[in-house]
Amino acid sequence: MTAERPSALLKRLMRASPLVRRALGVSLVLGLMTTAAILVQAATVATALGAVFYHHDARIGVDVTWFVVATGLRALCVALSEPVTARIAAPVRRDLRARLLRHVLTSGGVESVDATVQLATKGVDAIEAYVANYVPSLVLATLAPAVLLAYLAARDPLSGLIVAISVILLPVFMILLGLEAKSKMEERWRDQQRLAGYFGDVVRGMGVLKAHNRSSQDVAQLDDIGQALGRTTMSTLKVAFLSSFALELLSSLATALVALVLGIRLLDGSLHLSVALAVLLVTPEVFLPLRRSAAQYHGSADGIAAASAVLDLVGTTSVARRRSPPSTPPTIFLRDVDVAGEGRLATPPVTGVIVAGELTVIRGASGSGKTTLLRSIIGLRPVPAGAIVIDGVDLNELDVTLWQSSIAYLPQDPRLPGATARDVLAMGDESISDHDMREVLTSLDLRVDLDADLGENANALSAGQRRRLALARCLLRRPLLLVLDEPTAHLDDVSEQLVARAIHSLTMTRIVATHRAFEAHHVIDVASVGSRRA
Repeated sequence: MTAERPSALLKRLMRASPLVRRALGVSLVLGLMTTAAILVQAATVATALGAVFYHHDARIGVDVTWFVVATGLRALCVALSEPVTARIAAPVRRDLRARLLRHVLTSGGVESVDATVQLATKGVDAIEAYVANYVPSLVLATLAPAVLLAYLAARDPLSGLIVAISVILLPVFMILLGLEAKSKMEERWRDQQRLAGYFGDVVRGMGVLKAHNRSSQDVAQLDDIGQALGRTTMSTLKVAFLSSFALELLSSLATALVALVLGIRLLDGSLHLSVALAVLLVTPEVFLPLRRSAAQYHGSADGIAAASAVLDLVGTTSVARRRSPPSTPPTIFLRDVDVAGEGRLATPPVTGVIVAGELTVIRGASGSGKTTLLRSIIGLRPVPAGAIVIDGVDLNELDVTLWQSSIAYLPQDPRLPGATARDVLAMGDESISDHDMREVLTSLDLRVDLDADLGENANALSAGQRRRLALARCLLRRPLLLVLDEPTAHLDDVSEQLVARAIHSLTMTRIVATHRAFEAHHVIDVASVGSRRA
């Protein structure tokens, strides 16, 4: 993973998510309004003080009124900037996390499970902070100095030239310090990923390590990795402090130089007081957005590093507006769908029809591509050749998220996270009642207490019981399409008949992939290709 220039990363994020463009647009509007308010404040204060200095009876009511209005507008823009962009950034987080999880499901994660979890949780959260905090400061740092420099050049060309030279020097310091910060950010993120992965490995293998009296060595190694992360974090903080100090020093020297030149010109009478005051008030505001942007850059270091990693995985093409999937059990047409792959049997393309509301069996030998075909139908694998048509609409044109939300999928090796059967069955869906759970469990002859502790991945149950529990979880979703991969594996004859009877009694579109005998309305044989009546 390589950190990249903020502007390049922002462009990639904008291509990946239109919501980032919205955050950028809001930041642009608020930045323009804030900059305009600054100019009005400086002009009105300078005009009012200059008038009072030269004419003690000068009327400054209009200037004071405009100053109060500009102050209120500036305060409002500053107060709204962070909450508004944060509200826009929240959907960006959800969108990127959903796309990252889809990528993990289809193509696998990063270095390890723990590193993937680190990226999908803390990393994506840091991207939200990056969009909410750094993007507005970056926009303001680009926009405000240009507008304020134009104002200075119009009011006093000499002062504008001095400030412009100072502003030109700022990027030199920022680039030099940014290169150092870039390497520190990369090193810190690598240490975070390494610590997450190693910690997970140690925890999972602690029993074995204890048995072989090796736990103390691995715990010591874990401590060394944690200390390395602490050192890289401190190095990053040192660079951040150094860059902030350099920017503060340069902006202070530039402001002092402008003030010195203005003072000399005021003494010889070549400059009006109101002009000098306006220039002196605006000069620090030129550097303020740049200093804030630099501070936010270091504060968003994790988000910058994580955004590069996430975009490298999910790509930068925004999800186009897709067609909605059917709202009734679908009919699926398979047209020369390629299920061949490395390590599989030589299998010709599959053609067939999965009729709405009926049961279709996909049959073939192990390694012939049954699971590959199922994953293609449910959108977990791209279709390299051929076409899958859902109720007359090509699968590639459907909204994948909505399509998958109407599907219940039972893989060959289902995961059953949760401490109890209730946790496993509900999967966070509070609308599923205990009555529904017990009813489904009874239909599968699975006598499990909803509150009994099942252990990790329901290891307290037998393989057949775990499979029936996973099937019960699918049935509780009441999907439009039920996709089952070897649903009768690890079952005895009685349980197999119960599961088959339950599947036959359903009314949604059902697909069962198996190499066993399974009565069905239709059979698609991936070995001989075609569809026939059973």
